[in-house]
Amino acid sequence: MIGVLLKKQVAEVWRGYFYDAKENKARSRLSTAVRFLLFALLMIVLLGGIFAALALFLCQPFADVGMGWMYFVVMGMVAVLLGAFGSIFNGYAGLYLAKDNDLLLSMPVPLGAILAARLLNVYLLGLMYSGIVCAPALIVYWAVARCDAFVMLAGLLWAFLVSMIVLVLSCALGWVVARISLKLKDKGLVAAIAAVLLLAAYWAFCGQIYAVLYDLTANAASYGTQVRESAAVLYCFGRAAEGDWPSLLAMAAVIGAAFAVVWLVLSRTFLHTVTATGAQGKAVYREKAMRRKSPARALLGKELQRLVSSANYLLNCSLGTVMLPLLGGLLLWKGGEYVELFGEVFAGMPGTASILLCVAACMLAVMNDTAVPSVSLEGANLWLVRSLPVSTWRVLQAKLRLQVALTAPPLLFCSVCAVLVLRVSLVESLLLLLVPQLFMLLLAHLGLALGLLWPNLRWTDETAPVKRSMAVILAMIAGWVCGLALAAIWLWQGWHLGAAPYLLLTAALAACACAGVRLWLKSSGCRRFEAL
Repeated sequence: MIGVLLKKQVAEVWRGYFYDAKENKARSRLSTAVRFLLFALLMIVLLGGIFAALALFLCQPFADVGMGWMYFVVMGMVAVLLGAFGSIFNGYAGLYLAKDNDLLLSMPVPLGAILAARLLNVYLLGLMYSGIVCAPALIVYWAVARCDAFVMLAGLLWAFLVSMIVLVLSCALGWVVARISLKLKDKGLVAAIAAVLLLAAYWAFCGQIYAVLYDLTANAASYGTQVRESAAVLYCFGRAAEGDWPSLLAMAAVIGAAFAVVWLVLSRTFLHTVTATGAQGKAVYREKAMRRKSPARALLGKELQRLVSSANYLLNCSLGTVMLPLLGGLLLWKGGEYVELFGEVFAGMPGTASILLCVAACMLAVMNDTAVPSVSLEGANLWLVRSLPVSTWRVLQAKLRLQVALTAPPLLFCSVCAVLVLRVSLVESLLLLLVPQLFMLLLAHLGLALGLLWPNLRWTDETAPVKRSMAVILAMIAGWVCGLALAAIWLWQGWHLGAAPYLLLTAALAACACAGVRLWLKSSGCRRFEAL
């Protein structure tokens, strides 16, 4: 039974890669292969390459002083952090918010089988995130330090234990979020608060990680002695990956006991939490005058309400609203040092600081992509918005305006902070304010177009259209490629033009591309939406 349920959930996760719901037929092998290739480029080449570079930077210094265990402690903590950060809200949504919970509970299916299948789904997602760190960490260690059958087996078991730690953390934090949500009317508020706290912690971690890593490599022996004496658990955790079997068995026992506690708590509270309706205030009639709204404002309000009521939608598609002001504050605090550093590194390329800060703001704007899954999130209720006495273009405009409203103000604040730090000419300052806004408009229009080209209206778990759809992956890749291309072309030959002409040319290209996508949306895009 568990195998059948897990197969159903895995099929739902990858359904969009094999099946075209709009055409009601299987995708071609080429189309499926392209989708998996793009996914592999994102997860393995891009993210895996980043952590492989980190492993290469750390492994040799620690291996040279006989402290490979410290290397695995650092990489293991990074893997746990990434895995927990990537799957924490999947623990909440995957366990408690799946659309087919009621259907499965109405069937003669054991509750334990449902819970086990849900946990396996959460585990596989956490394994994907933690494996991106653990795999290059192990491969680099085997290539640089030691490589024999026992060490390789111990390393694989260590990676499994790391994934189990991620599962325990995801389920525990997901359970806490679920219990808190029962006390609140607006469950999206839980996600907003948790997201801000997590992002603050993650930002603080990223701000200190490079200094900590350099300090660790320079004083490995000193820190190793301290950890061995005062944090035996971390020492045991690192030694397990090196092939120390007593340490490996001890870690397995501790993590197994933690998982047993999580399973016991979830099995006793799962049914109550899933079937609970949450806080319900007593309805009190209050007479008040109805205010008339324009169609555009009413549709925008509908899109905003959909955003704030969904934990996954809010967390995954509006991170830029939080990150952009943080970047602006960082520029006001440390921006002078960064500009001075850019000036020294790129002494022969005047204006490089302006371009790189502009690119940084554009790259963070990519994190806001509410327009991409907005069509798919209509789901089975698509007929409601189609039945409204408004044009199709007004409906699509509301989806665009939500992303613009969430991104434009913080992006403008970040750009203003960059201008204040750079102290460049008036023309260049205006272009630094204009280019990120045009880039953001292009991303919004392109994201909505991709959402119309690859819709998924038959989902049971909203993480499918929000996190795992082809449209979202392509929108992220397109945004990153455009941002990186802007910096790469400048560093290659663009600096010969000067910062102001280069930004002006970029603004013109972005405006033309945005106008072209907008024309497609008003014609073919509207027809595709009407045919869904």
